[in-house]
Amino acid sequence: MNEDNYSQADAHEASQPRSGVAVVAEGGGQRGIFTAGVLDAFLDQHFNPFQIGLGVSAGAQNLLSYFIGEQGYAKRAISELTAAPGFFVPYRWLGSRSVIDLDQYFDTTVFDAEYRLPYQQISQVQKHRKLFFVATDRDNMQPVYLEPDKQTVITYLKASSAVPFLYKSPVNVNQQQLVDGGVGDPLPVLKAIELGAKHIIVIRTVSKDTQQSSWRQRIDALPLRRALPTSLLQMLDAHEKAYARAIAAINNPPPGVRILNIAPNASLQSHAFGSRSAAIIEDYELGLEKGQQSVELLQAWLPKQNKKNLRTLSDSLHESVTT
Repeated sequence: MNEDNYSQADAHEASQPRSGVAVVAEGGGQRGIFTAGVLDAFLDQHFNPFQIGLGVSAGAQNLLSYFIGEQGYAKRAISELTAAPGFFVPYRWLGSRSVIDLDQYFDTTVFDAEYRLPYQQISQVQKHRKLFFVATDRDNMQPVYLEPDKQTVITYLKASSAVPFLYKSPVNVNQQQLVDGGVGDPLPVLKAIELGAKHIIVIRTVSKDTQQSSWRQRIDALPLRRALPTSLLQMLDAHEKAYARAIAAINNPPPGVRILNIAPNASLQSHAFGSRSAAIIEDYELGLEKGQQSVELLQAWLPKQNKKNLRTLSDSLHESVTT
């Protein structure tokens, strides 16, 4: 076999889900542009070995684009749609409208031909991988793990992204009032372990040395934050306890579990909302570079796929595409 054939074989194996391998994507609003860069680098090298994906808020949106193979889409959505004049308007805090206009954002991704995302492909992806969006039950502060299909994907994304008091209405799913997943489980590594993951890659939107989580930083961007409602303070308490549990698991994973962080070396230039365009692009390029550097390391770090299982899965994927 010549070098080209070896390269094709390697690329094929790198794109197949491997048992017990998971990716966790943190939220962070516009700071999710770093994650978009990392995942675009993965797509560029046909690297998607993840059997399980767990995304929170912007992390959920990033993982969706990645799992359906839409390279560059998340970059455009963050750098253009969330930077549009009507998306983040702080003075709307004083009125009945939401500070962040998630409704218009998702309508654009459905109805605008320039920004349309092929959401229906998620049902095909879910036949061979498991992608979850994390939301939070507003009434008990417990995380809710949503498994989208083509009928539910937009509602579930909105639920995962509904930052309390910035998006004024919780999202109703199965009679639960859901808000941003960053409240109940900002870094769902424990859920990944519960689902059977043994090798977990966590893509962060804050540096490893940053004390505050990305969700806390989003809440700190609230107007009138010196007079936060009691309900929001309760959410912050629930969030920080969940965040501490996740960090403890990352630093000291259970026996047989390996966890690797991909994170910026220092604080990103962009903010949760209202970032400068130049800052967003700079953070995307940083994520792209970090992703490119990570692929070779991850190939060596992850378990090798059983060849028999790989052939079976490959045949299954081929049949599902051609039938």
